[in-house]
Amino acid sequence: MKDIKYNHMVDIVPPLEAQEYAAGGVVKGVLKALPKILGKGKPYMEKLAAPKKTGEKVLDLSKGKQTWSVMDKNGLPIKEFKTQKEADIWLKKARDEAPEKEYYENVLDYKVGQYIKPVKKEDAPAMFWRSREEIYNAPQEMMPAQNWLGYLKARGIRANELDDSSLEPFLKSLGNKKLSKKELLKEFDEIAPTLEVVPLGKGTSEQTLTNIYKGMKDLDPAAYDPKVGGMIQYLKGAMPGLVENNKINVKAAETIAANVDDYMLKNFGIKNALEEGIGSGSGVPFILKRPLVNLASAFNKRGISYGPKAYARQPNYGGQQTLGGGDNTQEFLFRYKPGKLRTSEPKYEYAHDFGVSPAKRENAFVHVRTSDRTDEFGRRMLFVEEIQSDMHQPIQRALRAGEKGAGYATRADKVVIDDNMKHLAAITARIEEILAVNPKSPALKKLYQEREKVRKIVEENIGKGGGSVPQGPFQRSQDYMEFVSKYLTRMAKDGNYDGVGFSSSAIKNRSLGPNDRSYIGNLAAYGPILKKALQNVQKKSNAKLMESVIIDDKQRAWRIPFLSIKDPVAQETIAKGLPLYKKGGIAKKGR
Repeated sequence: MKDIKYNHMVDIVPPLEAQEYAAGGVVKGVLKALPKILGKGKPYMEKLAAPKKTGEKVLDLSKGKQTWSVMDKNGLPIKEFKTQKEADIWLKKARDEAPEKEYYENVLDYKVGQYIKPVKKEDAPAMFWRSREEIYNAPQEMMPAQNWLGYLKARGIRANELDDSSLEPFLKSLGNKKLSKKELLKEFDEIAPTLEVVPLGKGTSEQTLTNIYKGMKDLDPAAYDPKVGGMIQYLKGAMPGLVENNKINVKAAETIAANVDDYMLKNFGIKNALEEGIGSGSGVPFILKRPLVNLASAFNKRGISYGPKAYARQPNYGGQQTLGGGDNTQEFLFRYKPGKLRTSEPKYEYAHDFGVSPAKRENAFVHVRTSDRTDEFGRRMLFVEEIQSDMHQPIQRALRAGEKGAGYATRADKVVIDDNMKHLAAITARIEEILAVNPKSPALKKLYQEREKVRKIVEENIGKGGGSVPQGPFQRSQDYMEFVSKYLTRMAKDGNYDGVGFSSSAIKNRSLGPNDRSYIGNLAAYGPILKKALQNVQKKSNAKLMESVIIDDKQRAWRIPFLSIKDPVAQETIAKGLPLYKKGGIAKKGR
């Protein structure tokens, strides 16, 4: 199989200058919260009829002329205006001067007329369900269930999303029953799975500093330009005292940071080099730029650090799955909690235990190992060492091989479309009809008995088909790789990285022979499958997919795919959240 080609390395965007990634003081930094995978979604807002207007005047039957009021977050009026335009002008000025954590939106309330109210701004989740967005924005307020399904497919919602959200089996079970938008959104929030992430890491900078020193201790300052050699000589002498008893000496770190900034200003004309970064055209060679970029990361000028309390435990790093030379090693385990239609299915305990309790691993479906690295162009990246699914990979492999009995456990939400469940639905509908006209009807007793009998048959069959592992989301390699990559672009944005790098098949196979099953699997997984996943992420995030080069601890160079996220459009897009699945055509059966 030929090497996978990405955009040429000449197109690489250099690290951003100045304050783009500044964050806090030396070894203090800002401990960031782990971004949410999914939010709750927009609450349903009923469309209310607008008040009648006479010319420019708004009629209020209780008070005469209606006024426009700007309200505070407690619903109390701040200021009144004769027209909405006047209120909007005042509010725009207030919005511009408002704290960063607040924003303003229009709210309709007939008691006080139409007013504008400040509300708390919540960070957007990393991803969202497109199907829920389409339901929310649908022009229709009510349709039969099967029409809702047809509408979503016509809007390009992929079969995988309709399946993983339980939306398609749910709507199929209702047939021609009419559902309002409000009802469907409520049902969606109850039937769709919730997604969680369990982080494993240390949240410290010691490893980064150790790697910087390891990379510099064998360098000969005399072999370089005196300006470059002088800094190398200084760092080689100063860094051994930075870490004492496995803790950073803050006073020493502050001294080094100040001295580095002074030296770079005097010799290269770069002001606040650690705080503001070293851009292209600075005249600083990579041999010096790399340790300084890494030093800025170690001093919490950029990167991801959530603090010890945020982590489930330290990462179980090492072995063939990781490449030497990285720092800030972390692992992330993604799991799902089934919606209300699938709670009776068997539970799955993730094979990799990561040293955490079975409860933390319950229904986990994929994990990722990451490190921080600086590429040969001086860019700091969140690097993906491994993406693996203990839940899906064995089953998908068995299905491809046509092994007898291979598959997932029977899905409880899909039982609703078999004969027994249809019968159960018919009985329930008949009971509701009778209750509406005659709650004391003698026919109800027999119907209740029949309903309980059929319900037991249904429950007994749940989880007995195919296998013992429930069907978690993102079954295909491309799908869970795309999911993980989207989440990591958000992490990289929040951590002010230049982008996300990914291991290649060459890296994964560096110690394997061609006849090894993992060797063959890596060629596909970290080759065309990963490339397709990253192309989809690129389209949705406006990130730029290209080649980069990293150096490992043995001074070997590796070409890798890299998602550059520093374009302002990409930053804005990622901040708003990305869809879980890409937009597709009309959904078809199968995968």
